[in-house]
Amino acid sequence: MTQHPRKHPLRMMGRLIYLFARRPNPTDDCVTSSYNHISTGYDEAWTSHMRDLSTQLVDRLASRAGMQALDLTCGTGFVTGLLADRTGQAPVGVDRSEGMIAQARATHGKTCQFVHQDILAYLKACPSQHYDLVTCAWGLGYSRPLAVLRQAKRVLKPGGRIAIIDNTLFSLAEIMQCSFLTFLEQPERLQRLMRFRFLTGKTQLRLWLRMAGLGPSYLAQGQRSYTVSSGRQAVQKLQATGAAAGFEYATDAEHQEAVFDRFSQILERRYLKEGDIRITHRYIAGIARS
Repeated sequence: MTQHPRKHPLRMMGRLIYLFARRPNPTDDCVTSSYNHISTGYDEAWTSHMRDLSTQLVDRLASRAGMQALDLTCGTGFVTGLLADRTGQAPVGVDRSEGMIAQARATHGKTCQFVHQDILAYLKACPSQHYDLVTCAWGLGYSRPLAVLRQAKRVLKPGGRIAIIDNTLFSLAEIMQCSFLTFLEQPERLQRLMRFRFLTGKTQLRLWLRMAGLGPSYLAQGQRSYTVSSGRQAVQKLQATGAAAGFEYATDAEHQEAVFDRFSQILERRYLKEGDIRITHRYIAGIARS
């Protein structure tokens, strides 16, 4: 019989309490570092995988020529570019990753403006009733969602619209389970606790939009899957897409390979079926009017 390493739930609980109470919170810096690192390959790894979902949401905005648009968490500028095509104006894209902004400028710099800044800080400095359209694709959960939505309401013109698409809190439930089991065997190797604010589903998105004073007109949720052939390939894919942004910093560099090896083993044991591991992203989308 195969012997599996012992699990240490009490030590793990103590570790989580300690890391949760520790200040400062490392999440923002870790996520930004991750996106800086993957920026050159992000479009191939992620944008191409979710391109149609982002495009469909922008199409639902029914934007018109002359509209002023703002794209929050713009990344490499794919959605910002769509807004430029539809409005004939130069939309503003904002992201706190310097690497992603560099890619956005290289690809869409002739038709769009890009700002390297935290999205909430940008919104707070923005004049009221300034934009016709605001979008936020695949990054709301890395900020403070309700605060961002309230500021977006303020900067929108009367009747302006906001479009959101993002991973849910349960987007990678299977991956998160295997990550937890990995550190449950070796709690002392968990050095940083990532704290995100992804929403649970479209019901919470509806509530947050209404609390921000916005009127939801469209809400949806769904999932998109792909397969890999091994646990190690899963790690590489998760890192390249930004889906695991920040998680490579959960442990120290000296233990990273060993932790990822054990994670890969657990993932394969639980989810490898007929030569494939299915990785599923669960997402929400919504449009609301100011």
